[in-house]
Formats: sequence, C-alpha cells, structure tokens
Amino acid sequence: MIRRFIYMVAVVACVGIYVHAAERATFILTNGERKSGDVVFHGGNSFNMIDDQLNLGVGGGKEESIPRTQVAVIDVAGGSPSQAELSKLPASGELLALRDGNVQGGHFVNIVGGATLLWQNEGGQQQQYALSDVSRVYLNANAARTAFNYQGAPAGQSVVATSGQFEAGAITVPANQPWTATSLTVKKGDRVSFRTSGQVSYGPAMAGPDGNSANRSEAYPVPVLPAGGLIGRVGNMAPFPIGSNTQPIVMPADGVLMLGINDNEFGDNSGAFGVVITKH
Repeated sequence: MIRRFIYMVAVVACVGIYVHAAERATFILTNGERKSGDVVFHGGNSFNMIDDQLNLGVGGGKEESIPRTQVAVIDVAGGSPSQAELSKLPASGELLALRDGNVQGGHFVNIVGGATLLWQNEGGQQQQYALSDVSRVYLNANAARTAFNYQGAPAGQSVVATSGQFEAGAITVPANQPWTATSLTVKKGDRVSFRTSGQVSYGPAMAGPDGNSANRSEAYPVPVLPAGGLIGRVGNMAPFPIGSNTQPIVMPADGVLMLGINDNEFGDNSGAFGVVITKH
C-alpha cells in the first residue's frame, strides 16, 4: 500500500510538471487571424507538430490543429516586436527571435513537451531552446511583415519607394516636399474623395497611404496619423488625415486643396503617392 501511494504521488507530480511546463502562445496565421492557447503535445515524442499540423489547446479541453503552412508566426512573448527585430526578417525563409534580442536564421523543427523548441540552424545542426526564452518563431516572413504592418525592407535589401507612372488623372504627391498644390479649388462643405496608390520612404522606413504604424509623433502635421501617411489641407487651414480612405471628406474651408505626407523632415524622403481626386 505504501509503495502504491508513493507511485501515485510520483505520477501526480509528473502530471503537474507537464501542465506547468507547457507554454502559451499565439499562432498568427497568414491571413492575419490570431489564435491563442496552450502549446499542447502528444505521442511518445511529446511533439506539438504532428503530420505538419501545429496544435493549440483553445480551452474547455478542446484543441485546434492548424497546417504549418498557414501559420506565419508562433508568438510566445506577445506584444509588438521591435522594429530592430522585424528588420532582421529575411526576404523569405524562417527566423528565430529570442528574448535576449538575438535572432537566428534556420528552420523550425518542432516543440517538445510544450516547453522546448527544436531549431535547425543555418549550419544544419539541431539546437534546443527553452520556449520561455523565445520571443517569436517566424515561419513566413512576408506574412509576418504584413501582420505587424512592417514596411521596411527585408534584411540585406534596400528600401525602394514608388515613383513614376500612376493611373491617368492622378496627381503625383512627392514625399520630399511638405505640400503639393492641386488644381482644385474647394468651398467649405464640398465633398471630395481620394483614391491613392504608391508608397514612400522616410529615412529607413516605408509607408503606404495610411502611414507606418510603428512611428507616430505629436510633431507631425496630423498626430493621429502614422508617419508617411497621406494628408491634406485647404489653403493655410489645419491639415487633416486622408490615408487610404475612399469615402468623401467634407472640406473644412474655402481655398486651394493641398496634399502632402505626414512628416516633419523631408530631406531623406523619396517616392510619391498617386492620388485621383473626385469632387462630388
């Protein structure tokens, strides 16, 4: 009886170790969806990924299996990655980011026991990391850049902004000057819509019409809009955000409509937006 009791205690202790050892993570999918839960494991090897399906405990004793090809990031640390981390993402391929700030290229192998990452480095050697030391495992670099709205260039590549040809009738709005006058004179209350294409660079970063959400500043002409976004103003009135919005905007005053990008330094900017304006 005593021996049996000791055996039962040992079993319970082991179960407790596995329960507490399993980390939680968020699987960020290539379509932008996020699924959070426990990093579960099964089989004699205690693997999380089985038959190329990553598995997540979603609560209530339920699990969800997700094809590896549909997972862009295994996010263990949570929060938003730093721009420095995102700048290390390759043009394609995988990347391991650790909580101490180091990153490593290579290939995801599996997660064991909900607590240990198996990673194959670029030299082909398999390594083990405590999952608690991992920030994120990037399985799809391009989808990860989209998920975190990172518009900088992949590691080892230069930032390239859009310039040149836009659709017929579009006004070119260069990023290296504060304002570009349009040929449209508006009156207060006029409804004007905008259709914008292209991208610009400011310093080392890229921005589309909605700006780069990684950079905001009270010093920008429109503080509520991220850096590099498309903005407008009428005459010398206060600037207003436009971004990628295509719904009509009510003009705040009489005067010449001006367009620009949301920045306060223009010497290191390049590229341009093409903007088609429609007065309703």
